[in-house]
Amino acid sequence: MTPLLRVRYLAEYAVLRLLWLLLALVPPARAYGLGAALGGLWYRFSRERRSVARGNILAAGIAASPAEAARIARASFRHFTGHLLENLRVPDVLGAANWPAHVVLEGPEEALALVRDTDRPILLATAHLGCWEVCGYWISLLRPLLAIARPMNNPYVQRFLRRRFRTDITLLPKNQAFSAETLRAWEQRRAALAIVMDQHAGRSGLWMEVLGRPASVHTSPARLHLMTGHPIVAGCLLREGPLRYRALAAPPIRVAPSGDREADTRAVLAQLNAFFEGAIRRCPEQYLWMHRRWRTPPAAQR
Repeated sequence: MTPLLRVRYLAEYAVLRLLWLLLALVPPARAYGLGAALGGLWYRFSRERRSVARGNILAAGIAASPAEAARIARASFRHFTGHLLENLRVPDVLGAANWPAHVVLEGPEEALALVRDTDRPILLATAHLGCWEVCGYWISLLRPLLAIARPMNNPYVQRFLRRRFRTDITLLPKNQAFSAETLRAWEQRRAALAIVMDQHAGRSGLWMEVLGRPASVHTSPARLHLMTGHPIVAGCLLREGPLRYRALAAPPIRVAPSGDREADTRAVLAQLNAFFEGAIRRCPEQYLWMHRRWRTPPAAQR
């Protein structure tokens, strides 16, 4: 780390601590509203992201008119920043003993039982829908959690956030997530391995229809399932009110390898995509529409 970069990171950390002191003065139940107000300002001034969100909503058939697409896009911006601020205050309210007072479970009992079963490893597939940050914290109250995520550039901010959420969460850098050592640790600890799978996968993904449009889909949940046999539970945590959530889960996915690797992978991904499409249509205001999820497929895929 160069001296100039160190100064920059320390300055960013100082700003974060100042904002944290101000946020600590806000009651936890009001943190979402404060963040949502900031999201509304972001929507007003971020022309490019606003345009991407509106276009995605219209192309996916979520809204029938530009005015309705604009309403959903603005709500999506507000939810994104609102849930991030609420997430910072969640550990002050939600814990291992009282989480049932804040989280309602919805889904097949088999899937919900697998999430709470600490005797076997499982795969958790989720998306940028609802309160994905809170979801990771909640799962870590139930069992060890390995989460694939890009580490923050600023080590001081990363350390602060790690100390804030003192639960059994291990963040795995994307470039090391599927090493043999990581997979051994996953199985030995009988942890849940969480993968957020709804962003553009680039050249390494499989092109499939998502909300009626071609998209490059991450294959890692399917590949790991077919390789290990551990079940996949697809789910998300929808926000229903201040510090109130609904954990939505799909039936566990188990696909026996047929010998056709690509066909098996597509079969798994098709089930995952179907669940998330339904959940997104159920709560479109809580989805991250501003991401450039849908792009032009390569000529071979077209």
